Amino acid sequence: MKEVLVKTTIRKQCKLMLFIAISVAIMFNANSLLAKTQHITLEPASDVSFSGETIAVKILYNVLEGKKKTSGIGLRIHFNSKFIDAMTLTDVYGEGMIGQHYTPQTDVENLDGDANTDKFIIVAWASITRNWPVFLDMPGQLAVLSVKIKADAPNAETKINVTSSSNAANYDFESQSARLLIQ
Repeated sequence: MKEVLVKTTIRKQCKLMLFIAISVAIMFNANSLLAKTQHITLEPASDVSFSGETIAVKILYNVLEGKKKTSGIGLRIHFNSKFIDAMTLTDVYGEGMIGQHYTPQTDVENLDGDANTDKFIIVAWASITRNWPVFLDMPGQLAVLSVKIKADAPNAETKINVTSSSNAANYDFESQSARLLIQ
């Protein structure tokens, strides 16, 4: 009888230890269960602009959940060529920059899901050590987008959208557009 009681007690203790071990493992790995996201925000999110004017829009980067240092990010910046004449980047975060293509490309595949945008430019940063960005506190500014409004732009609203041409492995991508009211 004593032997059966000892075996039952040992089994209960083993089950309790297993439950505690699994609970601790889940608690310490909770970060891996949350969605890891690279996030781009355009600032200001909304602006009144005038025909012929050049405006500045900040491109801000952050990582939501997960490890803050990644392998980099590639961005497509979409716009409507009926309103916007040109886009260039200034004050670019230089570490890891691997490419920028300011010649607008036609968005034949509607990559941003917005039928009103028809062109995009590209910029990208990368790190083979998966430690990018090293010198940027987050949220941090990747660049300033210099947006030249067409002199004959119609009085209406247009958007600047951002999509990912490449993002870090196991990370999602989110972005917030900027709205421009042209007058």
